Amino acid sequence: MLSKRVEVLFDPAEMTTLRRKAKKDGKSVGALIREAVKEKYLTHTPKERAAALKRLLSPEREVSFPSWRKIKKELGESMRRRIEAD
Repeated sequence: MLSKRVEVLFDPAEMTTLRRKAKKDGKSVGALIREAVKEKYLTHTPKERAAALKRLLSPEREVSFPSWRKIKKELGESMRRRIEAD
């Protein structure tokens, strides 16, 4: 849900162009501007996505898991609580 407002001033020619583009695309000027802002500033670039994927798939990436004993204990406790709740 949209809940924050910002005021942006355009010169008349820019506003006319934005209105035409919005009408052509079947959306409001606000939706057109939100879309442009999201695309330009709020999404990761292909370079950033590639770097993140490289980090994710890196063999140096360390993943630590709790011991099997701890996992088994937590599962048992969880199952006991469920049975007691029913």
